[in-house]
Amino acid sequence: MNDNRKVLLRYLITTVVAGLFALLIMYLHGFWETAELVNKYKILADAFTIPGILLIMITALVWISTDGFFDMLSYAMRRFGNALIFRQSEYKSFYDYKVSRAEKRAHGYSFLFFVGLGFMVIAAVFMCLFYSLYK
Repeated sequence: MNDNRKVLLRYLITTVVAGLFALLIMYLHGFWETAELVNKYKILADAFTIPGILLIMITALVWISTDGFFDMLSYAMRRFGNALIFRQSEYKSFYDYKVSRAEKRAHGYSFLFFVGLGFMVIAAVFMCLFYSLYK
């Protein structure tokens, strides 16, 4: 598959999942039962804010974990586990472990951030519309 098609597929799947989550929030807040436009804008702002924030926070967690922030903790836990079951570690030092982990790091997860940012922009538009009608 072409690289551009893979990137487009990532964006499309993430957008569809976040959109379905927004529809679920709209359903739970009673979007189709309310007749007032002010309430509809409020529900829409909420429905797009929650998936947007979640996607941005997931991106932050993925970035932190792939940056090597938790390498020392995972190395220590692995060493502790090996000591409990009397097994020899496959890594001679923390440096060897760090180099091995660096080769396996995830890349190309920025699509989560940009889809989340898009949802936040849509939420900001609905929030502005809500405050323009709110009295």
